Amino acid sequence: MRKRELPKTMDVLKALPYSERAKLWARHSPHPFNGQLRALWYYLQCKSSHIHLETKYLNKLKKYKANPAECASVVYQHRYNLSPGSTITRTFRGIDHKILVQEDKTFLYNDKIFTTLSAVAKEITGIKISGPDFFGLNKRKK
Repeated sequence: MRKRELPKTMDVLKALPYSERAKLWARHSPHPFNGQLRALWYYLQCKSSHIHLETKYLNKLKKYKANPAECASVVYQHRYNLSPGSTITRTFRGIDHKILVQEDKTFLYNDKIFTTLSAVAKEITGIKISGPDFFGLNKRKK
């Protein structure tokens, strides 16, 4: 069996007949080829660079493909669990700052409503900073 040369550019890949692209796809994916040029190009680039995509990442992609809305909602969940009505207190430069967690998961500070703790931390410090880090809510080992 003759070894096929992989296309060097996306234009060369586009110029190949559909049947040739389908054969290339079959070498890299168990799924039927439906003209997924970008995905095919990605597989070919990985092959030419000797990169192997780990199974755990493939599984994450498959899970996202099955239900993207659920995966997106997990991404945007807060890593910290704060109950509505809780108060977060932080002393910064000798001043005590109190933040109230509201019912809709927003934060009240100095009669202003903020959607994230990072926005509150920026208001207090004047610089962009991680809210959970600033308020000590991350559980990372120091």
